[in-house]
Amino acid sequence: MCLNYRIRVLCCTPNYNCPFSSPSTTSSTSAIIPPSPPIFTTPPSHISTTPCFCKIGDAIFSPGDLIYNRVDSEGCRLYAICSPTCNIERHSVHCNIITSPATTSSEWSTVTTSVPLPPTSTSSQFHGCVSTMYPPLQPGERFKLSNCTEVICNGDNDIDVIPTHCPPVKEITCANKYPPMLVPDENGCCYRYECQCVCSGWGDPHYITFDGTYYTFLENCTYVLVKQIVPRYDNFRVYIDNYYCDAKDGLSCPKSILIFYKSAEVVLTRELMNGVMTNVMYFNKKIVQPGFKKDGISFSTLGINMIVEIEEIGAVITFSGLIFSVKLPYSKFGNNTEGQCGTCTNNIEDECRLPSGKIISSCPQMAHHWIVDDNKNCHGIPVPPTITTPPPKPQCQTPQLCKLILSEVFAECHTVIPPEPFFKGCVFDGCRIDDEFMQCSSLEIYATECAARGVCIDWRGMTNNTCSFSCPSSLVYKPCGPINPVNCDQSYERPGYGVTEGCFCPEGMTLLHAESNICVSECVCREPNGMSRWPGEKWTKDCQECVCDKNTLKVKCTKHECSLTQQVFCEEPGYIPVQIPIPEDPCCTRTECYCNTSLCPGITPQCLEGQEIITVMPPGTCCPVFECRQGCVVNETYYAPGAAIPSGPCEECTCSESSPSKPQQPTVRCQPVVCDTYCPLGYKYTVEPGQCCGTCKAAACVVTVGDNITHVLHEGEYWNPPGDNCTVYTCEKHGDQFVQVIKKASCPAFSPDECDPEDVRLSDDGCCLVCRRIPKLCMKHNMTTVINYNGCVSLAPVEITYCEGSCDAYSRYSQTTNTMVHKCSCCQEIKTSKRKVTLTCSDGTSLDHSYTYVEQCSCVGAECITQDNTQQQTQQTKTSQEQANVKN
Repeated sequence: MCLNYRIRVLCCTPNYNCPFSSPSTTSSTSAIIPPSPPIFTTPPSHISTTPCFCKIGDAIFSPGDLIYNRVDSEGCRLYAICSPTCNIERHSVHCNIITSPATTSSEWSTVTTSVPLPPTSTSSQFHGCVSTMYPPLQPGERFKLSNCTEVICNGDNDIDVIPTHCPPVKEITCANKYPPMLVPDENGCCYRYECQCVCSGWGDPHYITFDGTYYTFLENCTYVLVKQIVPRYDNFRVYIDNYYCDAKDGLSCPKSILIFYKSAEVVLTRELMNGVMTNVMYFNKKIVQPGFKKDGISFSTLGINMIVEIEEIGAVITFSGLIFSVKLPYSKFGNNTEGQCGTCTNNIEDECRLPSGKIISSCPQMAHHWIVDDNKNCHGIPVPPTITTPPPKPQCQTPQLCKLILSEVFAECHTVIPPEPFFKGCVFDGCRIDDEFMQCSSLEIYATECAARGVCIDWRGMTNNTCSFSCPSSLVYKPCGPINPVNCDQSYERPGYGVTEGCFCPEGMTLLHAESNICVSECVCREPNGMSRWPGEKWTKDCQECVCDKNTLKVKCTKHECSLTQQVFCEEPGYIPVQIPIPEDPCCTRTECYCNTSLCPGITPQCLEGQEIITVMPPGTCCPVFECRQGCVVNETYYAPGAAIPSGPCEECTCSESSPSKPQQPTVRCQPVVCDTYCPLGYKYTVEPGQCCGTCKAAACVVTVGDNITHVLHEGEYWNPPGDNCTVYTCEKHGDQFVQVIKKASCPAFSPDECDPEDVRLSDDGCCLVCRRIPKLCMKHNMTTVINYNGCVSLAPVEITYCEGSCDAYSRYSQTTNTMVHKCSCCQEIKTSKRKVTLTCSDGTSLDHSYTYVEQCSCVGAECITQDNTQQQTQQTKTSQEQANVKN
């Protein structure tokens, strides 16, 4: 069990591998396990940066780092590692392990585990393997413990733990200069490198395709950014809607990103709201807020970026107004994309693909062909024969902001991502658009791409506030922060690749919600007494309804409201109103009338002579009622009218209400007791001495068979049901109980074929068929079989007859001859015939074959062998066996 309550990662899930303590017998078993938890290695050395990290509290762990490795009080070893994808992977090793002395020459060590044996008397005969970690296994049987480990039962609770062998991780080079990612295989055990499919764009606008090709495209229509060549994942595709952001020079900028998946349509755009350009996200033409999730599509924001994630296919699309990016997993979309973002093949030569599938050399020329057909404003615009980038304005000098890209500010990223495409895009924008803010988009996306590769660039402070980043008063700007920061809705940081700039909570503070700008010191509400409460938790205290407000983490209490109860009036004598707490709602009371006899009136009536004061307590009243009633007096005891008066055992006396002679005076009336002498079948009416009436006592057994046929059996009697001579019922007495006993006859074996019909009769009890005389034993028998002669067989079974049975034979002493007289006879054929049958041979020929058919059998006399001859033959056989043994 998990006993450490301080480390959330260690104790957030129960350890099912720890067995329950049990007094059952245990036996030692041998197993092979790793001497320490497996540690993933970091990527090859040619990749100089780490794409992500794991964060536990304030501690940072790189991929492959061991986060913890400890043993709890039950002997369970628990450990966690930071995986190559920056997921926290928790593992456990079987409990109660005693490690044998380790050797340095072996990669694996043998340990002895305590395994409960099956609680049966035959446990010593079980030669398989039994454990709480796997089902009972027979010798040689395998069981998969996890995706990476299986056990093999060697027998007698000895197992081998076999880890999955993973091939060496091959290094690859990505055409888009992104570092390759370690991704697990379908079993989640072995890893391989895979390139990232990332397409981005910015400015007016500039594109970097999936495989790293840079180009500029200037048009104001709706175009296909990403589309599947072969539609594997429903309706997934991404469009971009451009508009002329500088009409005089014909420069265009991204206006909206349109995402289609299954039946959903998502739009990311910026609109003027209350005089301010604001990020707006649409789901099926309805505005949604960050945190919205439906049909597998999640919406969130980070800084000025709108983010849409489709977890099922691993797609992440971001848009900030001037910058967009589309990230797809190579394992799902490799070699299956087309559009303005290219082909995601890790080959820069085939990026410029036309809708027809033809590859051309000019990506700006290719981009024109991906216009959306149903765009009414742009449909029918001819594609120009050649596309050239407009020359810079005359005498255009390199803008100062653009020089930052090539300066020492970004120097750390120059070896990771070539700066030239971003520098060209910045100069292009600076020489055509007077607004310097457009140049900021080139610096911003270059810093974003650097952060995605683990290189943090703090550049905004070098722009003389031209590219400033505003944050709410409760948040602080950080050039590099976690992509999915911790918030009170989730107590751990969700994995993400690299870092990003944005507005974050100050050190020591936590974001209340992912969609809020409120930072708190702790994710709980605090009562005045210091007790913590979880967000949304409700409780009642001092008859107040309190709740921990999710939006403010403040305790809010209101007076407990009691439901209206019906007004109660206590009008009966002796009753007073009392307020009683409601068990279901102790803070509220209800009025009930309680009896207080001290408040009853003390008026006692005066009765006439021969009457008695009777106290009556009517149901539902508090105070008694006094009455004067006539009654009967017997042995100085008063009996009210209708009351029973004790008398002899054979009569019943009551105080009658009146009599003809005295209408107003009750009298005593007695009647003899009428006894019920009826008793059910099998019982007898018996009167005990001193009693007026008797009782029914068992006297016999009652047998019921068939269709309600009932018969009474007294002790020692026997009875057969009609038509069933093989079943006998009898009755036995045990103490005062009569017990029915059933006896069924068992018939000896009877064969009608071995008995003449005139000799068949019933047994004496009429149950069994028996043969009156000894049947003739030597007789002819029939059988059918397929004849096989020299490899030739009959086409169908043939009837064969033979003789079998006992014959008369004896050996007795003769006084006359003073010798033993013998008589021998054999059961053999006395009449035969020849029958023919056609046999079919393996070579396809036919053969006519005849065989002997026995017509009649009888006992035939035979020569008896004397004892001397028998002993001589036995001696000869024994001598031959001894000689054979000597030779061997």
